[in-house]
Amino acid sequence: MNKQQVFKGLMELVSDVGWSGFTLAALARNQEIEESELEKLFSDKIGLLQAFSEFIDEQTLANLDPDIFDPGISMRERLLEIMLVRFDVLAPYKDGVCELLKVTGKDPQMFLVAAKAIRLSMRSSLETVGVSTGGVKGNIKIKGLVAVFLFGMRTWSKEEGSDITATTRILDDRLKRAESLAKSLGLVSENSGQDR
Repeated sequence: MNKQQVFKGLMELVSDVGWSGFTLAALARNQEIEESELEKLFSDKIGLLQAFSEFIDEQTLANLDPDIFDPGISMRERLLEIMLVRFDVLAPYKDGVCELLKVTGKDPQMFLVAAKAIRLSMRSSLETVGVSTGGVKGNIKIKGLVAVFLFGMRTWSKEEGSDITATTRILDDRLKRAESLAKSLGLVSENSGQDR
């Protein structure tokens, strides 16, 4: 079973029928596979969403340019790059993702699932570029990046086609604000902007 095709089918169906109308049975028919095969991998609809989130995390890391780890690149630029790669990875699934965003604000269970997934993704992003996420300071950094990502997601959902100029601009602006706040709180070095 090709997981990438399954996730593509998932988001296409969610875009067509909405999250409430989506079922594993419908996805199985769409993918021309047995429903039992899906159930072996995904316990239910929520399990499938969690697996999709993990897949996006994996693809984001796999598509990073090695130059992102150049010591001459600031932490803010690294975080901007990893977020832009994430949105690039999400692009083929955009219609379905945007439909899920509408549901998330109304469904408490979906909100909790999304909140946990985004937190894990942002922690992974920080750790990938060399930022410590341990302790109270780490928790603040994660929350800060979650906020930046959500601002970017809101803008991205409104952009059409492959143009993410506005998304890039809002991410850059919010990362600059977050960096300034982090410095004022003593979370990063004033001189280098590097993690403490």
